[in-house]
Amino acid sequence: MQTILEGQYILTRKDQSTHYKIPFNVPEDAKKMLVSVAYDPKYNYDEEYGLDLIEKSMLKQAGEPLMSKGEMRACLPLDNHLSFSIDSPCGVVGTAHRGNNVQNFTISAESADGGFYPTEIKKGEWTFTVSVTCIITDTITVSLKIEVEV
Repeated sequence: MQTILEGQYILTRKDQSTHYKIPFNVPEDAKKMLVSVAYDPKYNYDEEYGLDLIEKSMLKQAGEPLMSKGEMRACLPLDNHLSFSIDSPCGVVGTAHRGNNVQNFTISAESADGGFYPTEIKKGEWTFTVSVTCIITDTITVSLKIEVEV
C-alpha cells in the first residue's frame, strides 16, 4: 500500500453545519483505496453544558421543555457527529453516515464498503469531505489516512 494522504485537521464549533473539503491526488495504476479516519473526542462529558444545550434546543424547537431534568440527564453524554464522503474526478463515490468516531473503508472497482459505490480508482484529484453535523466540544481533531494499492 502507498500512502497518498495523511494528516490531522482541527474543527471548532464555528465549523458546525459545514463541509470541510480535503483534496488529494490519486496516482496512475491504483487498484484499491483504503481510507482510515478517526476523530476525537467523541463525547462531551460536561453535564451542565449538555443539560443546558438540550433545554435550549427544546425551547427553540417546541417553545417549552418537553422532558424533565432526569429524562434530559438520561440523554447524556452528548456526542460529536461527523459524516464522511468521497468524490472522484468522475463524481460521487459515496458517504459514510455511521456515527462511529473510528472508521475504515475500502473502495475498488469490484467492491466497496457500505455507503460507497464500487468505483475504478482513477488517476486525478479526488476530494474527501468531512460533513460537520454536530460539534458539542470546543474542538475536534480529525485524523485521516488514505492509501492506495497499485
